[in-house]
Amino acid sequence: MTDALVAEITSRVLERIAALDPRKVVVGISNRHVHLCDADFKTLFGYDAPKVKKMVRQRGEFAAEETVTLHGPRGTMTRVRVMGPNRPATQVELSRTDCFALGIKAPMAQSGHLETAAPVRIEGPLGSIDCDHAVIVAGRHIHMSPDDAAALNLKDQDRVSVRFGGERGARLDNFLIRVKDSYLAELHLDTDEGNAVGARTGDYVTICLDR
Repeated sequence: MTDALVAEITSRVLERIAALDPRKVVVGISNRHVHLCDADFKTLFGYDAPKVKKMVRQRGEFAAEETVTLHGPRGTMTRVRVMGPNRPATQVELSRTDCFALGIKAPMAQSGHLETAAPVRIEGPLGSIDCDHAVIVAGRHIHMSPDDAAALNLKDQDRVSVRFGGERGARLDNFLIRVKDSYLAELHLDTDEGNAVGARTGDYVTICLDR
């Protein structure tokens, strides 16, 4: 039996288990990426909207063909993936390790909360932009539909703990519950946190309800 077939069988078994237990949720590891507003995207690339490279789990969202270069006080990062579609405000999501490498002092914040976000220069093939409030270390969170949340007696903006299995298994606290009609159940954490507990995209973990 090939490794690919074993992985496929394992994935399907875990999906069936998750369907029987609403506490089980799939993991999505979030690598560094950039969301751009319409005006900034056009400045960097010369056209209006990003091109789809790969759809992601959340409805209507995708990893784009386009990448950018980030410039911080201490360093540069190339080929940072743009995510689509464009958003009302430009936002850069980095891990704490990325921030150290770039010399950027970014706050931990939830997506869209950019009041105290850190500055960065973003370079594309046709130009660059200086953003005063763009960089955050995204807070860990779980997307849920209203039905998903109701099944667990949770509501938008609640916080829960999650248990990760495996050799580096651990319990992590303070996952923000984000509820929206269009959301599919999915837990998001960044590469630093994923590596710390040995988690990978596609794993299933358990929401702890002993709040």
